[in-house]
Amino acid sequence: MRKLSIALAVMFAVGASGMAFAQSACDSGVTKAAGKKVACKDGVFSKAQKSGGAPDVAKLHKCEDKFTKGCVKAKAKGDCVVQAGSCASIETDADTCATGLASSSSPSGAFLE
Repeated sequence: MRKLSIALAVMFAVGASGMAFAQSACDSGVTKAAGKKVACKDGVFSKAQKSGGAPDVAKLHKCEDKFTKGCVKAKAKGDCVVQAGSCASIETDADTCATGLASSSSPSGAFLE
């Protein structure tokens, strides 16, 4: 049974992705930085939701600073294919995602009931 579960998981992962990625240190670094920013901001939002207070502005700035540092470092690799936009535009997308996850509605409507 365990082997069947593992086999199904591998088949799903390979088949569901349906795309191949070109090897790129830049794309990898920018994607990682954006994902960390979303997680960081949503962690701050989560703590505020739990306590009923406002999000900690200093911690939100720390999330932004870490993203900027990671994005600039990744862009220096110079081999971006997927993440061809500026760090500022990618950061805007990450902010929209984080805010959508923490609010009552998502930007795409994907989480609406």
